[in-house]
Amino acid sequence: MMKRLGVVIVALVLGLAVAADAGQGTGRISGIARDAQNQVLPGVKVQLRNVDTGQLVGTTKAAANGAFEFSGLNPGNHIVEIVGDSDQIIGVSPSMALAAGGVITGVGVSASAAGAVAGAAAAGGVGAFFSSTAGILLLVGIGAGTTAAIIALNDEASPSR
Repeated sequence: MMKRLGVVIVALVLGLAVAADAGQGTGRISGIARDAQNQVLPGVKVQLRNVDTGQLVGTTKAAANGAFEFSGLNPGNHIVEIVGDSDQIIGVSPSMALAAGGVITGVGVSASAAGAVAGAAAAGGVGAFFSSTAGILLLVGIGAGTTAAIIALNDEASPSR
C-alpha cells in the first residue's frame, strides 16, 4: 500500500512538473535599437508588448551595441518598444507573430517611428493609448495587415487558392 502511494505521489509530482514546464514559453525575440539617424542606442530601455493582450511581456536595457533580447516567450503577436528617459514610447517595431518555440532575430526598432505613436496618443499619453481598447485594436490591425501582406507576397501559394 505504501509502495503504491509512493508511486502515485511521484507520478503526480512529475506530471505537475511537466505541466508547469509546458506553460513556460520557449520563444525568443532579439534585435537592435536605433535612433532616427540609424545610430545604435546603447543602454536605452526596451520593452516587449503582446499585441493580443496589450500587456507588457518584458523590459530590458539595450547593450552597448544597441542589442536587446527577450527569451522564454509564449506564442503570440508582439511589438518591441523603445522607451525614452521620460518613460514615453519613442519607437515601435512592426508586429511580429511568434510561434511556439519560435525565434525572431534581427528586429530593428527605430526611434523615428515615434511620430505615429505620439500623434495618436497626444490626448492621453502613450501609456493610455496602449492600454486603451482603440490602441490595442489598432495594434492588432497593424499585425493583421502585416500578416496579410506577407501571405499575399508568398510565391509558393497554389494556383487554386
